[in-house]
Amino acid sequence: MSTSQRTFNQVKSILGKLDQRIDSLRAARSTPAPAALVGGDRLIGQAVAPSPIPAAAFSPPPRSPFGRATPIRPTNG
Repeated sequence: MSTSQRTFNQVKSILGKLDQRIDSLRAARSTPAPAALVGGDRLIGQAVAPSPIPAAAFSPPPRSPFGRATPIRPTNG
């Protein structure tokens, strides 16, 4: 099977457009977007630092007075 020159040129054109789009997106990602002012002091697109999570949120739950759970053994029957 031979591929026609027209088909080859169409595929080459599509790949070229994709390459240009990838380059433009990569450039846009690497440069920070200009931020617009909203309400005087807050900027659109400005990252807001999350509030710190207390260390107690990461502590393990208290031990049960009943000990660890064990699987129920299957019965033959």
